[in-house]
Amino acid sequence: MATNKRGWHIPIVTLPRIRFGSGREREDNPVTTYYLIVIPALMLSLFGLVMGFSAQTVTSIAQGENPYTAYARPLAIILVSLFIATGVQLVPQRWLMRLAAPMFIGALAFQSLVLSPLGRSEGGNANWVKLGPVMAQPSEFLKLALVVFLAFMVSKSAAKRSDIKTMSVAVGLPVLVALGAVMLGRDMGTAMVVAMGALGAVWVAGLPKRWFGGLVMVAVPTLVLLVLSNPTRIRRILAVLPGTSKGPDESAPEQIDHSLWALGSGGLTGLGPGASREKWNYLQAAHTDFIFAIVGEEFGLLGTFAVLLCLGLLVWGMFRVARESSDLFVIIAASGVGTWIGVQTVINVLSVTGVGPVIGVPLPLVSYGGSSFLFTITSVAVVASFARARAGMRMIGRPDEASAGRDPRVAPRRRSAR
Repeated sequence: MATNKRGWHIPIVTLPRIRFGSGREREDNPVTTYYLIVIPALMLSLFGLVMGFSAQTVTSIAQGENPYTAYARPLAIILVSLFIATGVQLVPQRWLMRLAAPMFIGALAFQSLVLSPLGRSEGGNANWVKLGPVMAQPSEFLKLALVVFLAFMVSKSAAKRSDIKTMSVAVGLPVLVALGAVMLGRDMGTAMVVAMGALGAVWVAGLPKRWFGGLVMVAVPTLVLLVLSNPTRIRRILAVLPGTSKGPDESAPEQIDHSLWALGSGGLTGLGPGASREKWNYLQAAHTDFIFAIVGEEFGLLGTFAVLLCLGLLVWGMFRVARESSDLFVIIAASGVGTWIGVQTVINVLSVTGVGPVIGVPLPLVSYGGSSFLFTITSVAVVASFARARAGMRMIGRPDEASAGRDPRVAPRRRSAR
């Protein structure tokens, strides 16, 4: 067990390795893991930049604006976000541990502003805050802050991971407070993503697995009650259940009908960049929650597969970081962010394809949205910083003496006993 300068005890744990036919453990290259995170993230960011411009041009033209000048502001937000992420990936782990509690408290305070006069509603959910000319979604920041805070609390109390009272305060209380803050704005979709991200974080923390059975017994009826309390949620659930859907009404098509028509008209290779027809004020939220349908219409089935492949590689890289690390803080944080991005991707794709109910969550790094992109790419950069540290790459501050100056692709030599 290692102890840092502030007296925090950081436990060293070992995750199971993948074994092949020879029975020998497979050691992943840490440099490969780093680029497995960074390259898909950059590709998705650039592709999202193109798709965001393509999908929002119609709205700009309808408002009498030049689509090129209108996109200057979101373009600036994306570039600034990438610049911030570039800096975050250089931040050492000890800084993140010091910032964990202030980040979580600040995120909760930011989220509470949705109930203030600064709060704004969209789609029936009070999940936005207007600060002057800027509209922000504080729940996106809360996702990252909660995962980092859980990693800090569990790693700090690692010796008591089997004590239900200690873990109720270290894990249960922060999760309940965060979910309650999100649900005050009636944003059930985001609350589901927050809950799954927290679950992915604590699942690998070494807590007794029987606790999760009790958690499911409480979560399922709670979820049912939340659905039954809102007629819109009930209608969306019934729309995907066999025998309850009436099928598309061509005289009054719904959002999901336009989404399926967009995906169907794209075929294998799509209609071409910018050639979408559904984005012309037919498909609502075409540039945000339903950007995946526009991808399918303009780039076809191959385009949607390419996006899903990049997202899959990104999530896989994050879980590789967790598997390769022996630091509990890194394992929990990387698993939490990977679960959050993976679950959010699945929810979005199921909603757009009509397989699941329509839940308003964006497609990570691709959907148009400043808050979503900023905090998602920042979360990716946090996990990338763990990969950089293990690979022995340059970080801010004093490097780890154990890895400084060593080629991460070459295993350290063992001293012979004399």
